[in-house]
Amino acid sequence: MTEGWISLGQLGKPFGIKGFLRFNVRETVLTEFKLPIQLKLRKPDPNFPEKEITVLELQPHTGKFIVRIEGIDSPEAAERLTGGILLLPAHLLPKIQTKDEFYISDLIGLEAVDQSGNKLNWTLREVLENPAHPILAFTQKEGPEILIPFIHIYVGEVDLEKKTVALIHPEVWNEV
Repeated sequence: MTEGWISLGQLGKPFGIKGFLRFNVRETVLTEFKLPIQLKLRKPDPNFPEKEITVLELQPHTGKFIVRIEGIDSPEAAERLTGGILLLPAHLLPKIQTKDEFYISDLIGLEAVDQSGNKLNWTLREVLENPAHPILAFTQKEGPEILIPFIHIYVGEVDLEKKTVALIHPEVWNEV
């Protein structure tokens, strides 16, 4: 990822005739900023250069969001941005005030431990969005990916200082 920038989510397909795009949010913090706001846009396509863009509008729409970006005023122009990742400067992220809230970017790379603190040699690779609850996707040095629902009956303490996440009964997930 671009150093010092946090992924807010990915642009989806165009929405409507005015150049809006669907926005699959990874971090909802964008709703707390006064618009317009300058962000970076990056695509996995090596032929698409990373560039700065200005988000003019952000609107909730059927449980997700739609965005309007400066200079994008038609579905055809919006289509070229589909799949792009919106990045926010990390220093603009508001400080989290409670123990049980985290930015997704803070969780990536945490090491899994059991309730006793024993390392499991699993690394949190991604937090997947799911209608019921987020899902933690762990990788192992050898073996398949392990998916664990991010709910209190399966996930214990998240310690950002120690860079660990405690899993409750991890042996159940290792056998799946």
